[in-house]
Parts: sequence; structure tokens; C-alpha cells
Amino acid sequence: MRKKSKFKVEVFPTVQQALREAPKYDLTIIDGPARTSHATLEIAQKADLVIQPTGASRDDLVPAVKEFNALKKAGIPLKKLLFVPMRLSTPTEAQLIQKYLKKTDYNCSPFYVLEKTSYKQIQNEGKTIMEVSYKNLAKQAKDLVKSLLPKAVDIKR
Repeated sequence: MRKKSKFKVEVFPTVQQALREAPKYDLTIIDGPARTSHATLEIAQKADLVIQPTGASRDDLVPAVKEFNALKKAGIPLKKLLFVPMRLSTPTEAQLIQKYLKKTDYNCSPFYVLEKTSYKQIQNEGKTIMEVSYKNLAKQAKDLVKSLLPKAVDIKR
């Protein structure tokens, strides 16, 4: 039996509605579009931290960097922009992403998530990847999340 969640999950029809509700909570996560738009910029302006998940291929990295370039050009501070390597085949891919991103001004999380069938299956059940039954995979996901929370708090200070 699944434990009752401590989190409230809501779907909002507009970014403005989500942002109006945000002050009521300690933490608000907005899953926005993966392209530059007025909504993306509005979210980034109000956000404490903008997390851009990215895969290891150039098809993932190049558009992701372009997205951050557009946000930077619009005045979003670099300290609010963070890449997180996701769905990687090997740890070596994380190193390659970090090497590629060193050519930019953007931060890249040292934590990453490997592509695992178990992660997909647990998400299909409506659970988070931290709830996977394999201890090492759960730890990997938890370490990533734990690394992100202080960044959001530090940026506010």
C-alpha cells in the first residue's frame, strides 16, 4: 500500500495561475515547455532555480544551451540556470556532458540519472524514481533531488 503523499499536485491552465498559488507553498515545481516562449521567460523570471534536464546527444545539448542563451539574453541570472544530465547510458556520458558545458557559462549538476527500465516502470505506476525498489537506483535519484533543494534555497538568500 502506498503512503499518503506529503505533496500537493495541481494542474493549472496558465502559468499566471500557477505563479499566483506559489507563495502559499514552501516549494513550487513548474514543469514548463522545452522551448523559449513567453511562458518560459515568465517562469524563469519568477523562479529561484531553472532546471534543464538534458541527454548526452548533441540533439539534446545544443537546443538546451540555446534555450539558456535566450533566457540569459532576457536577463535571467546565470546562477539560476542549471543543467541536469538525464537518461544516460553510462557515467561516461555525464562526464562528456560536463566537458561540453564547460565551454558555456552554465552550471551542470554533478548528479545525473541513468536510463533504467525500473525508472520507467515506477513512473508508469505514478510514482517518482526515488520510489524504485532497487536501493542503488533509489539512492541515485535521492542524491540528485537532495542536491537541488539547497541550490533553490541558496539562490533566494
